[in-house]
Amino acid sequence: MSPRTVLHVGTVKGAYRFESDGERREWRVADPLLPEWEVSTLLTDPDDPDHLLTGTSHFVWGTTVRETKDGGETWTQATLRPPDEEFEVPLKRIWQIVRGAEPGTLFAGVQDAALYVSRDDGASWSEVEGLTKHPSRPHWHPGAGGLCLHSIVIDPDDPQRMWVGISAVGVFGTTDGGETWTAMNAGLPPMGSTGSPDEDAMFCIHRVVRDHDRDRLFMQFHAHTMTEDGERTSGVFRSDDAGGSWRAIDQGLPLRFGFPIALSGNGELFILPLLGDGNRVFDAGVPTVWRSVDDGDSWKRIDVPVDGPIYAGVLRDAMALDGADSTGVYFGTTNGDVWASPDAGESWQRLPARLPRILSVRAQTYA
Repeated sequence: MSPRTVLHVGTVKGAYRFESDGERREWRVADPLLPEWEVSTLLTDPDDPDHLLTGTSHFVWGTTVRETKDGGETWTQATLRPPDEEFEVPLKRIWQIVRGAEPGTLFAGVQDAALYVSRDDGASWSEVEGLTKHPSRPHWHPGAGGLCLHSIVIDPDDPQRMWVGISAVGVFGTTDGGETWTAMNAGLPPMGSTGSPDEDAMFCIHRVVRDHDRDRLFMQFHAHTMTEDGERTSGVFRSDDAGGSWRAIDQGLPLRFGFPIALSGNGELFILPLLGDGNRVFDAGVPTVWRSVDDGDSWKRIDVPVDGPIYAGVLRDAMALDGADSTGVYFGTTNGDVWASPDAGESWQRLPARLPRILSVRAQTYA
């Protein structure tokens, strides 16, 4: 069988599937999946393009994990919480679902910020109470998008070690499988405007990713202007000591505010800056991707060619890479466009559909 690339896109009204061959030049779009549901995140199977887990929510029917093993013909669902129990903290949305380092293990990050784990491939879930009961928890305040646990970073070589990113709180790490957690925000500019009185819990993290072979983490931060000199703070950071400390790597970037950040297996780092907190759209209506091949020490600007200005943005979960030898880069916009590059951003095309507001993008190449 010839190689093929499958792209799944979650939106405020369902999920959509695009498919192409190994060249990734011609794309087909299938009928919508779960069109009555908001699909806030997706988890694809690297071995089976028809196996998909989604985080879904509905203003009447609540928040669930839905799974299909036949490309969307049939679905099963599981709730993170027992439906007949009352909880003090509401469950509003599932921001992220990832696989753990151990077989059958899944993690889900939710709003209001909490981490859930499944040890049976998603059939049942339990809350990771060590994080929920962190001493700073009473002082966690939401960002503009809510109090969301949106980044879950797993060490594939050590199932006891992981990191999470919470907006607008910070990064927390564990080395004992989630029993205890440590705030890991040294070097980040605090945001007193969150209203939190806790110095460990006033950092608006937008996205965290990990280098595949090292204790190196990368972050897109909420670059803000709450500084004494009125200048915008840095927005892209790197940690070389597993989150113990952070330093800015956005020197030379004219814009620092953004949401997604992605790292390829080839060591290519991608970001998509927007104008700023008060105007979350592309500068001059042109989507601009910045790529670094030296861990953020320098950046290359890549403008996506458009026919006219696009006054939209890209959300934190709406950029993906496909893992091919020549890195495929994909992002979806808040006005429903999906853009694809088969060559690490050097060339682009808009895929053949305009969707509802895009929340999540996942790409996978199959042999």
